Amino acid sequence: MNRNIFGATRANTGSTARDHLANERTYLAWHRTGISVAALGVAVAKFAPHRGAHAVVAGLILIGAGLIVSTYGTLRYRAIGRQLDTGVFAPAAFAAIATATIVTLFALLAVAILL
Repeated sequence: MNRNIFGATRANTGSTARDHLANERTYLAWHRTGISVAALGVAVAKFAPHRGAHAVVAGLILIGAGLIVSTYGTLRYRAIGRQLDTGVFAPAAFAAIATATIVTLFALLAVAILL
């Protein structure tokens, strides 16, 4: 059994390893942010005093926002990995801004529900 569970190996020419490692760090940052937003949603749903159903709805909205962030991070990681393998790069001008805007709107909606 001579399989590499981490994927195929590549020659480290130029900045190949550095670029892929930077992509992995960015991926982990997206996940860390998504988990933090989702954890905030759990905290709001569980510990918001005297809010009842409003706290649960706000918490679910934040959990959904956290899942959106993690999903976007995964999709972006895979896309950038493919781009790095082919030697091209396309900045995420629209998708990153759209994701951040949607998550911000979800967070504002959650706050409005709690008020």
